[in-house]
Amino acid sequence: MSDPATADAIRFRALAQAGVGRVAELDRSFRSVYLSPGHEDTSVGETYLLDALDAEDRASLTDAFQQVLDSGVPQRVAVPHQGASGDRWLDAMVLPLDDEAGERRLLVFSQDSTRLRRAELRLREHRERFERIVENSHDMIVEYDASGRVLFANDRVRQVMGYNAADLPADAYTAVHPEDRTRVENMFGRVVQGTASSARATYRSARADGRWCWIDLLLHAIPQADGRQHHMTIARDVTERMEAEQRVRESEQRYRDLVEKTPLAIVVTQAEAIVYANPAAARICGARSPEELRGTPLQNLLSPEAIATVRDYFTRSSDPKRAPRTIDLRIRGLDGEERHVQGAGNLTRYEGALAFQCIVRDVTDLERSRFEQERLELQLQEARRLESLGVLAGGIAHDFNNLLAVISSSVRFARRSELDVPERQDALGDAEEAADRAARLVKQLLDYAGRRAPEVRRVDLSQQTESLRDLMQAAVPRHVELQFDLADVRLPVRADLVQLERVLMNLVMNAADAIRDGAGRITVRTRRQRLPALELAGWLGGEELGGGDFACLEVEDDGAGMNASTRERIFEPFYSTKHSGHGLGLSAVLGLVQGHRGAIDVRSQPGRGTCFRVALPIAPDGPSRSAKALLLVAEPDDALRRDAAIQLGSAHVDVIEARDREALVSALAAHGEEFDALLVADAFADALPPELPLGLPVLALHDDEAELAPLVERGWLPVSRTDATGHALRDRLVELLSKSDAD
Repeated sequence: MSDPATADAIRFRALAQAGVGRVAELDRSFRSVYLSPGHEDTSVGETYLLDALDAEDRASLTDAFQQVLDSGVPQRVAVPHQGASGDRWLDAMVLPLDDEAGERRLLVFSQDSTRLRRAELRLREHRERFERIVENSHDMIVEYDASGRVLFANDRVRQVMGYNAADLPADAYTAVHPEDRTRVENMFGRVVQGTASSARATYRSARADGRWCWIDLLLHAIPQADGRQHHMTIARDVTERMEAEQRVRESEQRYRDLVEKTPLAIVVTQAEAIVYANPAAARICGARSPEELRGTPLQNLLSPEAIATVRDYFTRSSDPKRAPRTIDLRIRGLDGEERHVQGAGNLTRYEGALAFQCIVRDVTDLERSRFEQERLELQLQEARRLESLGVLAGGIAHDFNNLLAVISSSVRFARRSELDVPERQDALGDAEEAADRAARLVKQLLDYAGRRAPEVRRVDLSQQTESLRDLMQAAVPRHVELQFDLADVRLPVRADLVQLERVLMNLVMNAADAIRDGAGRITVRTRRQRLPALELAGWLGGEELGGGDFACLEVEDDGAGMNASTRERIFEPFYSTKHSGHGLGLSAVLGLVQGHRGAIDVRSQPGRGTCFRVALPIAPDGPSRSAKALLLVAEPDDALRRDAAIQLGSAHVDVIEARDREALVSALAAHGEEFDALLVADAFADALPPELPLGLPVLALHDDEAELAPLVERGWLPVSRTDATGHALRDRLVELLSKSDAD
């Protein structure tokens, strides 16, 4: 009979060799005593697996072996190790085993789990990758079971909609906008009922805070092993896209409305034919509709010259540096009517090809209205000019009649035989003074009519103001008191007497008009004043004047005064606050003051009156002539020539007279280099040689300055024949010669 222990050992080894796993018996030093087949990585007598492990795994397995030896309690361990075919995993059960002598050993049952471990690792990696994708997705992902309960929702749902997974509404349709709900239910109902595997819809949905957003959602059916059906939704917030698309649609609609309803014609041309036209273009071109105009060649609307202009415009438009701003054309519409149009265009692309787009407006009616407006403005200006001239002429006629009465009475008085010489001289002096004033009145008429050249001379501002005292006193109403505060020092200025009188009279009359009701006072002042450049910069006309001494004229009244808006406009042409005014007075004053290189300022407040201040540059003292000047007077009229010679002779001037062309040529030949100036009738202009000495002043005697344009272009200075018999010619010549000496 065999030994039972031997029989057990035989059976154990038979089972170990026949099993699918591996069996190993280890001693207390963890060396293998027995190894079943399959242990290609360990030999009998060697340490079991420990040499194939890294330090951490070796220590862990050693601790597990020792615990089983010490406690006698079996323990399951997982053993990663480096096998002959690479990294391997073993799942092992370590059992205590006591032999016949009571010595404890270890029995290790192990199985290769490498493939299972690798599959689990790949599954875990896939799961982690899926979770990362789902949680970091821009889409909202939700899974529902067959009853509609939420199984999963990623964090994007909370970020976009404000819901946690547990807070999502059980009925997903309740969050859909009422206007979109029926459409969404119909689209997703087929998937829920199982007749479709997926469906997609874009709709408005309510967020947790009640705000609406646009959602683009894809619904998938997911069949389960038990036959039921889960559903997964993948949704994205497309609010920005939908709002942008809405803005684009609204912009396109606005552009369409603008193009279709604008009164400006918009046309696009290719190959000199119209390929697009809006309704306004159809109206301007005489077509019944834009469709009728499309395809029309430009030559059907434009003349050959106009087409050449359009071609040049097209060509130049391609170069930004040469591109013209607008183009003016005359077109003949399909209805036969001719129109004047203006347009501007640019190169563009139309239906994939290069084209030219042009915006055109019909200016036919505008041109007609402009011509009519210009005609009416000319008529209005002429009427106002005639009105102004009539008012002036009426006043001058009254004064002229008074002066004629003085002249007539003085002459009649001088003819009395019983008068002595002093009395007769006084009477003739009064007549001469009245005649000079009458001549100035005539100059005012010529000045208003634009037929008189300015005669600038050196005058004293205070003396000239004093000479007009009586005239100004007669011009203001009786209830207005006129006071004078004139400087007792000389205020020499270079001015035209007639224009200076106009400035004085206009300012005084304007002040009188400001005193409308009741008594009032006007004060006329003159003084010499030093004005800094900074102060002058705030005056009209004083921006470019440097500081210095000025002759100042002030006209102050205690009338109604003006507010700021009126002060800003009083110097505008045709602006007036008077019902019967024509708005030329103060505008003329500003022009005359600036023409004399002066400046004007106004200070006024409502109810506190107004003060106009005029500043004119002080005229420097001119040098005196050391010897008599030599002047040639060529005039066919004997009396006029003789009177001019007498006047000039009293001004320290020697005169040579010439009554015809021959005498003029002879005098120039004999004394050409000696003459200081020439006084020549306009009829003798062709007798003067072109080689006159450079800078020699030539005065032209004339009856009508308008006919002197060719002579003025040659540098001639106009002198009317009316002035040739009075003091004006003498004063002007003295001024001219003094200027020549100064130069």
